[in-house]
Amino acid sequence: MTMSPATGVRAFAQAAQIIRRPGLRRYIALPALLSLLIIATGGWVAWGYLTTLGQTFAGWLPDWLSFLDVLLTPLLVLVGILVSAWVFALLAVLISSPFLGLLSSAVEQQVDGLAPASEASVWAELLSSLGREGRKLVYYLPRLLVVFLVTLIPVVNVVSPLLWLLFGAWTLAVQFCDYPNENRGLPFAETLSLLNANRLASLGFGLCATLALAIPLLNFLLIPVAVAGGTLLMREMRDSRDY
Repeated sequence: MTMSPATGVRAFAQAAQIIRRPGLRRYIALPALLSLLIIATGGWVAWGYLTTLGQTFAGWLPDWLSFLDVLLTPLLVLVGILVSAWVFALLAVLISSPFLGLLSSAVEQQVDGLAPASEASVWAELLSSLGREGRKLVYYLPRLLVVFLVTLIPVVNVVSPLLWLLFGAWTLAVQFCDYPNENRGLPFAETLSLLNANRLASLGFGLCATLALAIPLLNFLLIPVAVAGGTLLMREMRDSRDY
């Protein structure tokens, strides 16, 4: 059964409702607090650089184009804030991943009444989670490099904003949909296989997550929603394949 982008959007919307259930709140507090600290610190540092960059840009403009400073500098800073918010939100997700895996398991418990069982110790699970995140980075970085190089090529780089959006959407779909498979001890390749088989649904979900994580100050609250949404979407993908 082919899944449309609406399937991914629906999974994200359903997660916003499920995440409010009392049984899940204790799994949300620590990841949300950790994410808030990372995003706030990163945003504070980025603001200093963005302000300096805006002033530098204004200094480059000739006198006869000085009127553009009023329009372009705030726009440059705004775009920089949105990009940095997304980047630091992704960093928060990577660092919080061991706790987000617990949240994913709790979501499955809420939805199905049964969560993936694990006999590994806490430390073993932590090391396994960190190793899994390293595997994801190995997958992300070459693709990030390709998109970055396209951005540097004149004329061709006209499509770079779309490529960045699609790259962000796909990256977050991979990130958030992998937690339930990791909890089951399934290989990372299994996650990629299911996402590739349902690429439109994956991108629909990933676009929701990308837009959510680009919202400053609110993105740390939306990370748990994205984890729950990725769990629901992966569950639906597995059921569809079994069907």
